[in-house]
Amino acid sequence: MSQEEQQQQTEGQAANETPQAGPELEEARRERDQFRAMAQRAQADLINYRRRTDEERQQLSRNATNQMLMRFVPVVDDLQRAVGALPADAPESWRQGVMLILRHLQQLIENEGLVAYNPEPGASFDPVLHEAVYFQPTTEHEPGTVVTSVRAGYRSSDRILRPAQVVVAQPKDEAARSASGGQ
Repeated sequence: MSQEEQQQQTEGQAANETPQAGPELEEARRERDQFRAMAQRAQADLINYRRRTDEERQQLSRNATNQMLMRFVPVVDDLQRAVGALPADAPESWRQGVMLILRHLQQLIENEGLVAYNPEPGASFDPVLHEAVYFQPTTEHEPGTVVTSVRAGYRSSDRILRPAQVVVAQPKDEAARSASGGQ
C-alpha cells in the first residue's frame, strides 16, 4: 500500500469518526473550560488570600506598635507637667535636661507615626476627637465649642488612640437653669 493510499484511508476513518466523536469532543471541551475556570478562580482566591493576610499582618503590627507607644504617652504627660511645675530657681542645666528628655520622647513617638493634637479654643466639639472633661458657662465662646484643652490627644494614621480632653463652652443661662434644678 502506498503512502497516498494510507493517507486517504486515515482521512476516511477520521471522517467516519468525527460525527461519533462530536458529542464526546464537546463534552471534553466543556470539562476543559470548567477546569480552566476553576483554576482561574482558585488562583484569584489565592491572590486575595495573600493580600488579605498581608493586610492583617500589617494591621497587627500597627496595633502592637501603637499599644507600645501608648505606654510612653503618660510619661510624656508627666514630663510636660514637670516642666510646667519647674521652680523658678531650678538650675538651668536641670531644666534643659528635663526638656531634652521630653523632646526625645515626643520625637520617638512622632517618628513611629503617633501624632499629638490639641484642639484650638473655639473649635467645634467632636466626640470622636474630644473627651469633654466639664462644661464651662461662658459668653466668650459659642456653645458646644472648645474653651481650652486639658490634655493632648493622640492619633495614628488610621485612628484616634486617645481623645483630647477639653473644656466645652456652655451658655451662662443654661448653666444657671441646670444649677437651680431645671426649673
